[in-house]
Amino acid sequence: MTGEEKIGFGSPPETTRWKKGQSGNPKGRPKSKSEMVQDAAKILAQPIEARTPDGQTVKLDGIEAAYLALCKNGLKGHKTSLLEAIRIMLEVGPAVQADQERARTKRLQIVATLRKMGVQIPERPE
Repeated sequence: MTGEEKIGFGSPPETTRWKKGQSGNPKGRPKSKSEMVQDAAKILAQPIEARTPDGQTVKLDGIEAAYLALCKNGLKGHKTSLLEAIRIMLEVGPAVQADQERARTKRLQIVATLRKMGVQIPERPE
């Protein structure tokens, strides 16, 4: 160290300074929770092949496979899994029923419009 070099606040020694092109944060900013949730959603949306009890292979979304595994665990006697599966069913059930009802209503409106136009549409049992 030479006597001319000023070391102190705002002037660290050259040996401890960042080299040109070196990042001050090499690991980068940590992922936020929303990014982690998006990553999990991407993983759970991927299709998974599963076998039915009779040996056939079917494709399920990851979320369906996870729920199926949760239900199976619950039926084997794992109380926490059973309670979680029931909670999910009670939370999601009304939304699924509402979607089905909206689809049914839309279909009936389309059929009524087509009949007004004179198109013959066979009756479908509901």
